[in-house]
Amino acid sequence: MSSQLSGAGGTGNIPRPGPSRSGSLPQGTGQSSETSAAQPPFDINNFPFTFEHVHDASHSARIEADTDPSMTASRQWDDESITSSVSAYREENGRTYHAYSDGSWHYPNDPWELERLDWQFVCLKRLFNDKNYFAPWTQQRPPRRILDIATGTGMWAIEVAEEFESATVIGTDLSPVQPELVPPNLHFYIHDARTNDWWWPDPFDYIHLRMTLGAWADFEQDVARKAFNHLEPNGWFEAQELCPSFMCDDDSMAPDYAPKLLFDDLLDCARAEQRPIDIAKTYKQSLINAGFVDVTEQVYKIPINGWPKQVNWKTLGDLWNANCLDGIQGIAMALLHRVRRLKRHQIEIHLMETRRALSDKRVHAYQKFYVVLGRKPRPDEMVTTPGATASASASTSNT
Repeated sequence: MSSQLSGAGGTGNIPRPGPSRSGSLPQGTGQSSETSAAQPPFDINNFPFTFEHVHDASHSARIEADTDPSMTASRQWDDESITSSVSAYREENGRTYHAYSDGSWHYPNDPWELERLDWQFVCLKRLFNDKNYFAPWTQQRPPRRILDIATGTGMWAIEVAEEFESATVIGTDLSPVQPELVPPNLHFYIHDARTNDWWWPDPFDYIHLRMTLGAWADFEQDVARKAFNHLEPNGWFEAQELCPSFMCDDDSMAPDYAPKLLFDDLLDCARAEQRPIDIAKTYKQSLINAGFVDVTEQVYKIPINGWPKQVNWKTLGDLWNANCLDGIQGIAMALLHRVRRLKRHQIEIHLMETRRALSDKRVHAYQKFYVVLGRKPRPDEMVTTPGATASASASTSNT
């Protein structure tokens, strides 16, 4: 991947994307104003850090409440049903959480979180040079039916629906938090992808998911095999996922680095809840096991603040830092409360040092982001072993 990022520059006036949403931050959960003002111990301009490709990953709206997905109207639902079974959100420690399949997802769905999700969308567009997807779709060869699993605020689905106006785009989620003004070819539904089977009557050309860490007990069984079954031959499945662990290529990150310690604890909590959040690195093999061919994996590095020398990566780091500071309370609150039984004030105290450390540019930390693609083979392709064909390839690149 080229290190030149589209529109790179300062972050001061970058607007939040998406529709305006009202809502104030829960009291006591705002970003800490304390940041490290210390100078780096050495000249960061001469630090030999790179985000260039290497070829070895080893080192490194509201939702419709109708049960008929063939329904053409994109804004029809039973308001009473929505209110009673879907919109009666769980309230916990000043945050709200989805009601449908209550407890299966540990992230909040309140206005604070929705604004963060829109901001996260901006960060990933910057990381991917303004791309939304890596499947080989073009205007000359467009997908006809697209499924976006765990669509969140629907930003990805909206942009893809606008790009491919002739395609039918379906976004699913546990919460009805999407905007109402959407392209006419886009439809949102409440659906839990972990159910035994999906009830879509027509297959898709393209199935996509992004940032679903903590949603699956078993990614291969919960989603990869179902995606395979609901794709047309020659259709593509694309999974974009963050590995939340903090990495460092030099000795600037101490063993007691507060964000690392916090996320090590959250990894344990998530495993205890049977919703692991460190599974991005398993996606490639899961797709191969499910029967996909031409499986590829790209691994990107995202700096956790503006410590890099290169202006493009410095800008990305500043953007991602804002995302982390806004989101760390959301990811920590439910897990530390439900698993560790910590009170809200205890969690807030726990997060103070983490917030300070996240903005410390003396620490050259980053997180990895995985993009995994797989194609469903055509009937005429000779399958030599389960999950592979003679013409298929499985490759990895690290960015």
